[in-house]
Amino acid sequence: MVKNNPLASSTDYFPEVRVIKLNTIILEKKETSNKGKWHSFIYVTSGSGVLGIDFDEHIALAGKVFFIEKYKYWNWEKVEDLEGLMVQFTDAFYNYIYTGNPKIKSDQSLIGDFSPFIKIVEKNEMKWKNAFEIIEKEYSDLIENSKEIICLSLKVLVLMYQRNTFSKSRLIIADRKKQLLSEFRNLVNNRFVELKTPKGIAQVLNITPNYLNAICKEIYNKTVSEIIQERVILEAKRLLAHSGLNVSEITYKLGFKDNSYFGRYFKKMVGVPPEKFRIINYNSLNV
Repeated sequence: MVKNNPLASSTDYFPEVRVIKLNTIILEKKETSNKGKWHSFIYVTSGSGVLGIDFDEHIALAGKVFFIEKYKYWNWEKVEDLEGLMVQFTDAFYNYIYTGNPKIKSDQSLIGDFSPFIKIVEKNEMKWKNAFEIIEKEYSDLIENSKEIICLSLKVLVLMYQRNTFSKSRLIIADRKKQLLSEFRNLVNNRFVELKTPKGIAQVLNITPNYLNAICKEIYNKTVSEIIQERVILEAKRLLAHSGLNVSEITYKLGFKDNSYFGRYFKKMVGVPPEKFRIINYNSLNV
């Protein structure tokens, strides 16, 4: 839980964005997960911490920048002399200045191929530091065009983050493939309940299942079916761990015909049945 935001006076002026110093974060026993409308950039300048993001733990150290999409569950599991900045914003704020450019358009650029974090190389440290300082300063000052400057600065951060992500993977992807992959990830993230097969997604994209599968194998080293299954299982885990729905309700919500099939599907992918996973991971505080 975040407390004692020194810039809290800005929240009325910027209801769709907030800037929080990491040294104000206080961990409490009744920690609740962050999920909902906020995308989060986290820039660590010193100290350390542990971030839990969708059932994975990540070490937060100086020189790391995290980007966590709004649909993910996450929380601080540990902090130790942590310094830096967290910038949280909504889709609406990100589109406050609309450019029409697909690289920085909200429904394209904020869904897809983000790695959980990037490590800033020494020669680029000043760029990242300056970008976050601009946002912090404008959020604090509340002067003319502050909103516009913060919005544009967020678009800069997204582009820098994407560039580092693609650079890390050393992939050179043609523009057409990038667009297809972006649309594919959007469909997988948002329509996985109704589109559970490669054929269904390929039809929406107006390409053949074989071509879509070839692209996914080339870029992700995974089949389309594997990527869809991972998304379905992730949502199942989230519902089992963070909702009050029973297994039958989760089965229905995820589009499965019956509990037994969902149970077999889940156990095959996770190694334990849904009921056991819930016993181990359920957090009633998030309900």
